[in-house]
Amino acid sequence: MTRVLPMLVLAALPLLATTDEDWRALYYKGQQLAVEKSFARAESVYAEALNKAELFGKDDVRVASTEQALGETLRGDKKLSDAEAALQRAVNIYAVTPGDSSIEFAEAQFDLAGVLMDEGKYQSALQSLNLLLPIFDKNLDPRDSKLAAGLCMQGDTYRMLKRYASAETSLKRCADILTENGAIGTASFGEATNSLAIVYQRLGQTADADRYFTFAAKIREQALGIGSPELADTLEAHAALLHQMGRDAEAKQKEKMAAAIRAHSAKK
Repeated sequence: MTRVLPMLVLAALPLLATTDEDWRALYYKGQQLAVEKSFARAESVYAEALNKAELFGKDDVRVASTEQALGETLRGDKKLSDAEAALQRAVNIYAVTPGDSSIEFAEAQFDLAGVLMDEGKYQSALQSLNLLLPIFDKNLDPRDSKLAAGLCMQGDTYRMLKRYASAETSLKRCADILTENGAIGTASFGEATNSLAIVYQRLGQTADADRYFTFAAKIREQALGIGSPELADTLEAHAALLHQMGRDAEAKQKEKMAAAIRAHSAKK
């Protein structure tokens, strides 16, 4: 009996190697389809990859990798509850192997937080972000774009929870990283400055809010175009602030510009 068991293990090794190759091929095929936004096909391929991965054990890291990729694909396909379930499984596996201080765990939490934000589950999203950001701080370059994205997401989560002072801290740090990276003209920077403007308005710092709304509008026009809905959002929010400040003529001008953008978008 003692001789038979090692022989069985040795016989299984080529089969496991082939299974790993099959899993990798399916995994990369799923990634390619997801990039092409062929979500239904990608989901089908990832389901096959998951079956292969689970042959190594239900808690194998290949299972976690597949669930994480599947979760992001499901998010792209607007299947948010399924995406959350897939990403939560990935998080649970990574929490054990390689551990809850690993970059793999943090990146899965990052993806999960994004889905939770989409679902409006802001407190749960904040819990994920508060777990992952210290790991990002420890393992990533201080100017890493993913660290900036996590901080901006944390700031927006605090903002949605009406914790405006905390939101300002996270959003300012995000904006500072983007500035250091030369990303001032990007959509991400426009989003950060727009969020900061809203936070300053809620904090009663109207001068700062006015300045950041003006900045956000310029960045969004540059990065997204004069007809972007995001620019209309900024103009409308700025108009509300200007009415609050008694600058009604300026407010009406921005409302008129926003209305023109909305009307143009509706015709498409």
